[in-house]
Amino acid sequence: MEVSDALRLLNSWWTSGKVKSELVKPYRRPVFSEVYDLLENYKEVIILTGLRRVGKTTIMYQIIDELLKKVKPTSIIYFTFDYGNADITAVLDAYQQLTNIDWKEEKIYLFLDEVQKLKSWSQQVKILYDAFPNIRFVLSGSASLQLEKDAIDNLAGRYYLVEVPVLSISEYYSLKYDKIIENVKLYEEEIGRELETYIRRPFPELAKVTDEARAYEYIRESVIAKIVSQDMLQEFEKVDIPLLNSLVSIFFAEPGMILNIDSLSRTLKKRKQEIERHIHMLEFAKIIRIVKNYRPSVLSESRKLRKVYPYDISLALAENPSLEKGKITEALIVSRLDIKLYWREGNKEIDCLIGDRKDLIPIEVKASDVLKEEYIKNLNYFVQKFNTKLGALLYYGKRVDLGKIKVINIKDVLIYGFYDAIGVHQNNK
Repeated sequence: MEVSDALRLLNSWWTSGKVKSELVKPYRRPVFSEVYDLLENYKEVIILTGLRRVGKTTIMYQIIDELLKKVKPTSIIYFTFDYGNADITAVLDAYQQLTNIDWKEEKIYLFLDEVQKLKSWSQQVKILYDAFPNIRFVLSGSASLQLEKDAIDNLAGRYYLVEVPVLSISEYYSLKYDKIIENVKLYEEEIGRELETYIRRPFPELAKVTDEARAYEYIRESVIAKIVSQDMLQEFEKVDIPLLNSLVSIFFAEPGMILNIDSLSRTLKKRKQEIERHIHMLEFAKIIRIVKNYRPSVLSESRKLRKVYPYDISLALAENPSLEKGKITEALIVSRLDIKLYWREGNKEIDCLIGDRKDLIPIEVKASDVLKEEYIKNLNYFVQKFNTKLGALLYYGKRVDLGKIKVINIKDVLIYGFYDAIGVHQNNK
């Protein structure tokens, strides 16, 4: 399709003055306000990233809808690189021919979707950003590792990267029941009761889906399969799709497994370098997340004892609905708290570490509603050994304050966030 034809198709508000209602969606996630505030108050490029189907494109349309209340429709351009690999200047030139608006002079808002599919996107954006301050950029892409690397390499000091996560449990409840929640505490019990269904379908389009099998099929086909069989081929050369599928099956069957490249190489009969390269692809595309074993010195952190989790537990549950509850619960916390480190020393282990390296909080996760002394033994050891201010046990029972060890219900963490749940301000922890 020609760029001009794509622009006519994608920018219907140029003639109608409004975004099609089916594209805007009535529910606005909190991240919408964050992005719109950045667009209103800062000039830097805004880059939206996140897993497939979390609603990045919807947020872009919602921002366009909001902008239409104060700027002329033809000053807003939307283009997705699903329609081809045209250079950004080619898109802008086609826009000028269609609208007679000089994009080099007039203030315009440029929304570019799936930008990672344009190989030189960051270099092109840098040139345009520096030369034409009249252009405001909002970009989106699913391959966050590469997006961030490209942005760091070419857009240093010129961008904000905004992660669009899967739905929070409160967002899921709001979407499912069409309720605007101003005071979460009033709905705490009702929201908490949604936990079992929420963790299996934390995507906007699944909030109202009651058929569990249909939800699993959506995640397998619209998220996992699209990434593995489509996105990977566009992003990498020499992609071994059967190998990717085998790795996904292995990792999703046992969330939190220790990554053993030698064992995988023998099992799959592939060279270790190929195994590592394809694991990187899965991490790149937000299918899995790697959690490293903590050492006080960054330099001493080993590639050994790395753990592998699904990027979100719903991905693994779509393939293995009967996963053991302990693995589900641990993987849920790892994904919701964006955990990057755990700790193992001899026979002692801590599930998760959160915070910066100078002020870590160790976290143990238990799929139990009963508090046992053995659950906090390793927490106490870690707190004393590394002289940390706090430790936290997350489980399904009642809140208990054991001094430096905070015992918190997992639902409170999901509803209020970790730092609010343990009563610590993140900036002053």
